[in-house]
Amino acid sequence: MVDRQYRKLFAAGIINGMGDRFCQIALLALIYRLTGSGFSVGIMLGLRVIPFLVLSPVAGVLITRISRRMLMMTTDFFRGLAALAFLSVHSPEDIWIIYGVSTLLACGEALYAPARKSSIPLLVHPSELLKVNSLEQVMSGLVLVVGAAAGGIISALFGPQAAFILNAASFFAAGLIVRNIAFPPVMKEKISREDPNRSRSRMLDCIRASVPLQVVVAFELLVPMLNGIDNVLISVYAVQEFRLGDAGIGLFYAALGAGLVASYAIGHLFSGSLLKGGLVCLLLEGILLMGLSGIYHAWAAVAIYFLISLAGGVGAICLDTLLMRETPLYLQGPLLGMLTAWSQGIIGLSMFGAGVAIEMMEPRMLGLVGGAGFVVISIVISMYYARIRSRKAAGV
Repeated sequence: MVDRQYRKLFAAGIINGMGDRFCQIALLALIYRLTGSGFSVGIMLGLRVIPFLVLSPVAGVLITRISRRMLMMTTDFFRGLAALAFLSVHSPEDIWIIYGVSTLLACGEALYAPARKSSIPLLVHPSELLKVNSLEQVMSGLVLVVGAAAGGIISALFGPQAAFILNAASFFAAGLIVRNIAFPPVMKEKISREDPNRSRSRMLDCIRASVPLQVVVAFELLVPMLNGIDNVLISVYAVQEFRLGDAGIGLFYAALGAGLVASYAIGHLFSGSLLKGGLVCLLLEGILLMGLSGIYHAWAAVAIYFLISLAGGVGAICLDTLLMRETPLYLQGPLLGMLTAWSQGIIGLSMFGAGVAIEMMEPRMLGLVGGAGFVVISIVISMYYARIRSRKAAGV
């Protein structure tokens, strides 16, 4: 049975995740209606990346100095107030409000995400980490499927203002739930005794001492270089290649969400080989992406997107659990803050690069290159891991 305190964290994640998705869908529609410009949409998405580069490492430091509950609760209430500012957007001249508030919301998320993820090992028994990380993928899938669909329906029926109000309300509700989470006092004392000024050097020492942790860090650094291609191509495939229009984008995202939910049932199969499971799933994801570039039937593409997300979800379960097991509790906040900043920054650059590349090459060729990149990364990391293991076995 999952710990009661984690169930509160899960509920808060579902609520503010759904609200955020409502708002995102409504914003995308509102920006396009006000400006008629895809470039304006790109500016908003690009601005969301910057706070992660700057604030995620800050969150890692804050976690060692103030309580995670206080940090998460404060950022939820802050985002709830900020989201209400979207109600003042009525004309193209108000577009700066969207840019500014979206950046503020991203600032809150950049602080919230590392604090939330590093809270998991404090709230659950180590034997439950694999199960809980599987539930995290279920949460992401539900938010993606239900949040996106409901956000579109609410915005269409009642206008974007209704979605904005629900978004603000979801942050306030999530903050109240987080307020009631009880963190174990023994764990908090252990963390507070550590000197925050030494966390970076200790973190690097921890990574050097753990080959599995080196693999996780390599994964977080290399894979985001290609994730931007996927994010760009999903809309291009739906509209341009399969002629499905906006409904096709929703259909493909629904398939991705369903795959994440389904990963819950499979993640436990790799409990004894988390590292191998993560690398195999990355390899499979790359092969499926390469196969997608040669598919011309829409329903086959939906099925492949489901399988891609299933493989990615299982891989994330394995690697997240591995990171939590290999990293001491007092270092998890700083390490997660650093990895979040790196991955989000790299994804932002990758999306920009993919946008440029798609102007110079066919979408399917770009998809083939991206899939091949996943395969190459999985092989390179596997070879590195095998080499280190053989050297240790030989006593070198």
